[in-house]
Amino acid sequence: MYALKAEDVVKAEANAIASGTDNETLVTRASRAICDFVSDKFDVKQRVAVFCGLGGNGGDGALASVMLCERGFSPIIYMIGECTDKHVKIKPKLDRARSIGIKILDAENFDDAEVIIDAMFGIGLSRALDGKVASVINRINAANAFTLAVDIPSGLNADTGEIMGACVEADETLTFSCYKIGLLLGAGRRMCGNITVCDVGVRIESGIKVCSDVDFAPLERRVDSHKGDSGRVFVIGGSADMVGAPLLAAAAAHGALLSGAGLVTVCMPEIFRVALSARCTLAMMKFLPDTADGFVKYDEKSLADICSAANAIDIGMGMGRCPDLRAIIEYLCDNFTGALVLDADALNALKGEYSFIKNAKCKIVMTPHAGEFVRLTCTTANIDNAKRLASDIGGVAVVKSATTIITDGERTLLNIAGTPAMAKGGTGDVLGGCIAALCCAFDPFIASAVACYRNGKGAERAVSSYAQTMLTPHDILRFADYKEI
Repeated sequence: MYALKAEDVVKAEANAIASGTDNETLVTRASRAICDFVSDKFDVKQRVAVFCGLGGNGGDGALASVMLCERGFSPIIYMIGECTDKHVKIKPKLDRARSIGIKILDAENFDDAEVIIDAMFGIGLSRALDGKVASVINRINAANAFTLAVDIPSGLNADTGEIMGACVEADETLTFSCYKIGLLLGAGRRMCGNITVCDVGVRIESGIKVCSDVDFAPLERRVDSHKGDSGRVFVIGGSADMVGAPLLAAAAAHGALLSGAGLVTVCMPEIFRVALSARCTLAMMKFLPDTADGFVKYDEKSLADICSAANAIDIGMGMGRCPDLRAIIEYLCDNFTGALVLDADALNALKGEYSFIKNAKCKIVMTPHAGEFVRLTCTTANIDNAKRLASDIGGVAVVKSATTIITDGERTLLNIAGTPAMAKGGTGDVLGGCIAALCCAFDPFIASAVACYRNGKGAERAVSSYAQTMLTPHDILRFADYKEI
């Protein structure tokens, strides 16, 4: 499945028409998908309000109204703007609706409904919505109704996910042919609700791929393999200032172990030797020289030992304002030849200056969430800027959000697997450990994609057994099914 910009969707639709698919056929298929969704989900007695604009999106809504009427529903069409003979995409559909007794009213006359179909504005919207339209959208959002958006919620930018003045907040979005990038970024995931892609006969052969099960080759071990063959992961984290940091670092190591690493070692400040020796049972421990206030100290011998033993290193979680952290990162970049995952405080330690990383001997993966990305790059977290970061570091950028952007500057994937339950401390630490472990088996781009997708799917499965607020990082790992890859 692909995600495209609006202009590329328009080109794909034009190519379909040029290849012999009549435009009215595409409209009919889209309208039938709307009708099928509503008639499958709701009873004919429920009140249906269809809000239509004057363009192609409104034409889909008007024809869907006719189809719903033929199936026993009694929809009312609410118009944005006055339809004239020049509005050729919708006028014939409105005439047909009127001929079979469907009421057509001005949108300002909307009173109430149990089902709302938003077919006002599509992917071509280029201006901010205000005035009467914004008022109508506010009434739609305030209604106690199930809201279905046609192709895209009205008011959402199809390329960026920005809200353009006002935006319909949908419970479900039926989008046609492919994802539009704006559905997945910015406010898109929140405004779209559940997203279903409907095939209407437009061939999509390129774009930004959205992760799915079929993207990843199986990960298998030889019958005679041993733990040394499966990779050695070292997780460097923790500080005295972070009370929970040791456990978060252990969670990352736990994630790495379940992701296929043969050996996992958690590297912590010496201050934790007694406390963690009894609590970390899933990984080996290495205690590093620390400062008087409990930060990991730059120590070349310890770092050299790690570099010589590790296939992958995950560094940063819970290290706080460690004064030596940047120097430690620079040493690893100069001396380590495996995969280095920079997460959490490792990103903050770079303070926007990371040009030296491009010359690193190791393979680099950066995993900033959207806020860390802004601090790191002084730019907004979008696809183009993520690709620029990946190119600047000569590695992989994993920009974490409701939709995670995974890119090496050339290849780009979007991961939409997951749930809001993941928005809590520890889930990012687990992800970092999983990426590090999978870097022992895959190239860092694929390792990052697999880890993001599997952790997201694990969280989706877990919330079917737990309330969202109860979900823990360890629950995600229990349901992640890394055995499937």
